[in-house]
Amino acid sequence: LKLQFLYFIGCELDNKMQLSVSFPDSEFPDIPFTASGDTLVGDVVREAVIEWGIDEGLGFDVSYGGRMLRPESKLLSHGVVADSQLVVSVRRVLKTPMKVMVRVRPLSKREGDVGEGVAVKVDVNNTIVVRADDGANHSFSVDRVFSSTHEVQVEPHPIATQEMIFEEVGKQLVADALSGYHSCVLAYGVTGSGKSHTMFGSKDDPGLVPRVVRHLFSEIDAGGVKLGGFTGHVIELSFVEIYSEQITDLMTDEKKDLRVRSHPRKGEHIEGVTKLEIRNADDGLKQLSEGRARVSFAGLRSHLVVQIFLRSRNDGCAITKHSTITFAIHGGSERVKTPVPAPRIGLTLSAFRKVMDALVLGDSSRLPPYRESVFTFLLKNCLGGNCKTTLLGTVRPSHRSYDDVCNTIRFCTKCSRIVNKVSVNTEILP
Repeated sequence: LKLQFLYFIGCELDNKMQLSVSFPDSEFPDIPFTASGDTLVGDVVREAVIEWGIDEGLGFDVSYGGRMLRPESKLLSHGVVADSQLVVSVRRVLKTPMKVMVRVRPLSKREGDVGEGVAVKVDVNNTIVVRADDGANHSFSVDRVFSSTHEVQVEPHPIATQEMIFEEVGKQLVADALSGYHSCVLAYGVTGSGKSHTMFGSKDDPGLVPRVVRHLFSEIDAGGVKLGGFTGHVIELSFVEIYSEQITDLMTDEKKDLRVRSHPRKGEHIEGVTKLEIRNADDGLKQLSEGRARVSFAGLRSHLVVQIFLRSRNDGCAITKHSTITFAIHGGSERVKTPVPAPRIGLTLSAFRKVMDALVLGDSSRLPPYRESVFTFLLKNCLGGNCKTTLLGTVRPSHRSYDDVCNTIRFCTKCSRIVNKVSVNTEILP
């Protein structure tokens, strides 16, 4: 684990301020820490990282200049100590593997009418078995399998409804966001495998995105210990479509020339994109519905990205917390067969696979080619960065889809070896 120290100097100090972090309830030795500051009174923010093995829930003290500051809470995800002269924020940096989940949709009416058989079987241990026409079986294990039909179940168990997926995936997204973690769900699969249904659903059976929006406001309205003393929540929403390397802002009818930019503090973001502040769940769902109405679904090869931006403040210790929930739909993982404009349409798919392959290899000497496509550049932080990411593969269970099913699940299981480094995202108020 890593401890990350952020400190704000609000008084006149020497050029080198000696801090010491101690753990009174353990045998860990004190950690000396030299904070380089300016001698002037003013808004000075510094940051440093120290690698140290720390147990979760361990209490800590911070002392400087013969004075000791003790936080009110233990070091779970982050802790803060403060007085009139110094604010020190301490947070853990965790290595978090990418979660891999798979949803198997039912056979469509057309597939049932023509008598297509089922090539996929799912057991209660989150194992998927794909059976070829020649009888050969391929077995895959993932973190979670959601089977939406009894036809593919080895033993009968509850059908994976939209509500079940929200309970297991969506509620954790909201909890992470309120704790200050970036999080992402990336839906991946061939066209017609259920990505959009899982993410958006319908009016009568909403998907993951609208359920998360409603639950986020419900948790904020309820208040309590889950918010950790943070108030003044500001929630913004953006929604874009990416097709043939062009970005369309779905929050407005205005045509814009949008580009993904990289910023040392903001990270990768779309410059000039519309971010609508939403004040309640109904407002958020209305904006999402209007955005979906603007989707072109050009050739069913477009990619969709919804981002919910949350900022909160804690006036008692001069700290702000910010997080982003990202929902991304990869627009079809099957190979492009049309000649024009196939090169640009297929660029995102090839770049996405190159990025994921590079992250799986973990070669620190070669950076993943994020900039080869708009989609991967925008999602850079979600792919190997400071974000809790879930890759949700969607598959069709029919025999005709055998190759697509194997390719999708094989790719997803490989990505489970990707590790992100996540921490609570806090800033010290000047």
